[in-house]
Amino acid sequence: MKKINYPFTAILGQDKMKLALILNVIDPQIAGVLLTGHQGTGKSTAVRSLVEVMPDIEVVKDCQFSCDPKSNIDDLCEDCRLKKKKEIETEFREMRLVNLPLGVTEDMVCGSLSIDRVLTEGTSELHPGLLAKANRGILYIDEINLLQDHIVDTLLDASASGINIIEREGISVTHPSRFVLVGSMNPEEGELRPQIADRLGLEVRIKAPRDNKLRAEITKKVIDFDDNPKEFIKRYKSEQEILKHKIVRAREILHEVQIPASVYEFVSKIVNELEIFSQRADITFIRCARAHAAFSDRKIITEEDLDVAMDLVFEHRILSLHYEMTPKEVKAKIAEVYGKIQKAYEDPEAYRPSKDTEGPLKHDDTPQKEFKRQSVDPKKVDIPETKEQKLPPPKYPDNKKRSPKPAGGWKVKNIPREKEEIRFFEDKLSNRTFIYKMEKKMTSILDNIRKDRKISDYGGRGIGRRIKISSSQKGRYVSYRRPINLLPKSIALDATIRNYLKNKVYNQTDVEFPIHFNKYDLMDKIYEYRAPLILFFVLDSSASMYYVIKQMTDVILSLHKEGYRKKDKIALIIFRGKEAIVLQKPTVNFKSAVNKLKKIEGKSYTPMAAALKKCSDLIKAEKLKNRNIIPVIFIFSDCGANISVKYPDLIAQVENDYALVTEELKDLTKKLSKQKVHIVVLEPKKSYATQALGVHTYSADNIKKNFKKFGNAEVYKFDKYNPSSLILELKKIL
Repeated sequence: MKKINYPFTAILGQDKMKLALILNVIDPQIAGVLLTGHQGTGKSTAVRSLVEVMPDIEVVKDCQFSCDPKSNIDDLCEDCRLKKKKEIETEFREMRLVNLPLGVTEDMVCGSLSIDRVLTEGTSELHPGLLAKANRGILYIDEINLLQDHIVDTLLDASASGINIIEREGISVTHPSRFVLVGSMNPEEGELRPQIADRLGLEVRIKAPRDNKLRAEITKKVIDFDDNPKEFIKRYKSEQEILKHKIVRAREILHEVQIPASVYEFVSKIVNELEIFSQRADITFIRCARAHAAFSDRKIITEEDLDVAMDLVFEHRILSLHYEMTPKEVKAKIAEVYGKIQKAYEDPEAYRPSKDTEGPLKHDDTPQKEFKRQSVDPKKVDIPETKEQKLPPPKYPDNKKRSPKPAGGWKVKNIPREKEEIRFFEDKLSNRTFIYKMEKKMTSILDNIRKDRKISDYGGRGIGRRIKISSSQKGRYVSYRRPINLLPKSIALDATIRNYLKNKVYNQTDVEFPIHFNKYDLMDKIYEYRAPLILFFVLDSSASMYYVIKQMTDVILSLHKEGYRKKDKIALIIFRGKEAIVLQKPTVNFKSAVNKLKKIEGKSYTPMAAALKKCSDLIKAEKLKNRNIIPVIFIFSDCGANISVKYPDLIAQVENDYALVTEELKDLTKKLSKQKVHIVVLEPKKSYATQALGVHTYSADNIKKNFKKFGNAEVYKFDKYNPSSLILELKKIL
């Protein structure tokens, strides 16, 4: 039974999303689109509705990979190569949209051995996967940010090469796999890995319409469709046909669209000004602008096409590189750069240098009057010195020698502006340099944790920089075993057949088809996947840490960026006064907590024990959801703890008070150690005058020693806000 989709042309209020999808159908080499937005904004509806307006494509008849008969022989599957040497029969069929579910296995994606042929005939034959079905079509992944890492890696390989290679279970097959990758996601559930975000050519951030009349109209249309789908579709049949005809026409003239040489230069300038490193940005921009020109039935790129490409190509790439920027700041930066370069593109005279200054851009390559080389006049080569030039250097009253170098000062073009402007510029530049250097240093801490290996109980071993966890249900198929109680959860067919044949050889009996397995022949699959980290940032915001809160925020941001790339969960806890506050529970979306970090102010007292207790409770709750998580606690503190959880009224002032606080923290450290928690203590390096401010030195040293002894913690010290002398001492400071 064919599912009835909502008409694409009936979707209201999401014109940008519809255009991005259409452009990818016109030119699949744009490489897809990412739709980000909250639930209920029509992302999945729009993608599934696209099927009705996608054009038919010509394929080789009976080809399971939908090979293009007009393509080069090297781009065909093995069967079609043999057919092309003789005579190829072709047929037209609909361009497919293939859905890739979240729980998909590697076999379902790549393809696997055809079980029925093996068991009944004893022949090895490929059972095509989703990559085969999606060739020359659209592969749609809802909630793409939640897709398992090993599946994402497989998709990236196929997307980059345009082919899918299957070598497993006695099969070796290569087939074309060129598809448009369309993903949708809710950003609150976590960001997308940068590697796959860069592969997706376009991104559209979708928001629900705020206009009351428009929302009412959308609701009315949806209810009319649900009540009588067939009648509703009839009302939009002519509009659907018109759009389909426009798409077919655009595909026909796409390669006839002229791209002026100046546009290539224009685009490269934009990409350089926006500090985007990926060459895909330039390529995608040109393809997007060209597809829009074809969709508008034009054979030359105009300013309108460039505007559309600007709106779709750059925003997500800038955000992935400059994670501290908000979408509004990104759009403002794009508008500023585009406006400046567009002016130079349209008017070559706009940024030409004057006699005294240099202009930033010059689109026209012809020499300018002011800088044309003058012909040499032999009569004026040696110009005699003037009377003033012949005078000896001035003598000074004190008869002392003076340096021949000019006095230090401001150059003409470096005349200082207002002091506030200079300070703002220097702070901004210094901050960017600091965070960059901090990232390089801080990610090494996580790398040390990721270097661990977990050897599975079944002989498997972790490979890569993340701890590997063995599983019977999810991950990459790496090994097999005999099932417990002879009840396999997922049959390892290759191992089962080998076991069956081995028993036949051992018993010297013949193999008969169809094969009848004995229950003792069955083997169970073992999967392996990267264990997720949960990073707990425990931030001391007491009065003694007031001057270094800003630096700690920078360290947290740098660690968060590394965690975000690996899809780790992140939590934020601060402690001050007499309590600890959970600013952010474990989540893969950290943006709201980052904003809260900027508003933290220091207060008296240091209740470190309360913060560690909250950490322990959060870890317990997360392990109920996934027992394989690896918790990492980053404690940002000078370890001047003086508040107890056991004794709420105690404020440490004498030696015995500090001893009670230290003992309590030791017990909490032992408890965390039993929960298999990695502890990292980051202590700020203070000046001599402030190093003992609000800190009982003997107690602080004992607390750090206990972290090291009972929690196997790593203790680092980072310098004050000075990028050039940033210290993260990898050697233990205790």
